[in-house]
Amino acid sequence: MVEVIETVEVDDPALARLATAVAGGRSLVLTRNGEPLAAVVAVATLERLRDERELLRRLALGELESAAGEGEVLQAVLEECRLLLEGN
Repeated sequence: MVEVIETVEVDDPALARLATAVAGGRSLVLTRNGEPLAAVVAVATLERLRDERELLRRLALGELESAAGEGEVLQAVLEECRLLLEGN
């Protein structure tokens, strides 16, 4: 579940700085007791990472199916991935 916080509602100065940094293109890692807890990235970065993960999933699945002689031929999978990349 994703919770949305409108940045104009943020009263905490630390959260306001965080929002400003991310809006400026920086990615941040939040820690607790020196351990990474969460990453804060711009929505565009999150979407790009999701697209890349899907691309890798399709390539891996296509490679496995091709090696087993099943599914689409690898060239068709590569073409589908090329189209995904062009969409970004």
